Amino acid sequence: MSHTTALSAIAFMRRLHADRITVDDVADHVGYSPAHFSRAFAQVTSLSPGQYLAAVRFDAAKRLLLAEDFAVSEVCAAVGFDSLPTFTRRFSRAVGTTPAALRRLAESVGEQPPRPFEQTRGRHAPVRVRIRYPDDGWGGADTWLGWYPQPAPIGLPAAGVLLRDRELVDLPLCPGNPWLLAFVVPPAAQVSDHFALGRPVVAVHRTPLTRPLPAGAEVTLDLGPAPGTSAPLLSALPVLWAQERRNG
Repeated sequence: MSHTTALSAIAFMRRLHADRITVDDVADHVGYSPAHFSRAFAQVTSLSPGQYLAAVRFDAAKRLLLAEDFAVSEVCAAVGFDSLPTFTRRFSRAVGTTPAALRRLAESVGEQPPRPFEQTRGRHAPVRVRIRYPDDGWGGADTWLGWYPQPAPIGLPAAGVLLRDRELVDLPLCPGNPWLLAFVVPPAAQVSDHFALGRPVVAVHRTPLTRPLPAGAEVTLDLGPAPGTSAPLLSALPVLWAQERRNG
């Protein structure tokens, strides 16, 4: 599948996510059989079409919850779900907190923005990670860095850190969650930017990391605009900061 075809499928999902569309509908839109479409789409995006469609819906739900005073039941219906319990359960798994708790956390972040912290598991060998920004205008930016089970920002990372004005950090390996992802929130960001970036600047390490690096070696993550085929950033990363604050 070409990137152009994948982008057409993604645009279709975004345009009609509030309707009861299925993967078969998306496959038909781009002229593929459902089975062929599912295989080819996953090769381009690292997610199945069903996972991607759900990510589009949950991203839209996050933005409604943060920007509007809709009831959770109204948000559920607005993003194509018939069942509120199903929506709440799947949203919580994908985002890292319930819809109602997301709103409360956003209010907390508005009163006290997240501060740098490290929530890591130190039993494993560390990996030295260097963060490189796209230009020099990122002084004071918040950079979230974490370990994920797949190369997509869905669910909370198994371990993570929040950096500010640091380009080098040692992170213990996290077996079972070998994908290293980074996201940057610009200086003077709005509260919603910590939860649902409008124009994400991201980095994903090109391969999973499961073994210690050779002595003196480091991993470099080059931050840049998210490709058009990237899944929405679903992780409510301030949840990690809230957990750290409660435990500290």
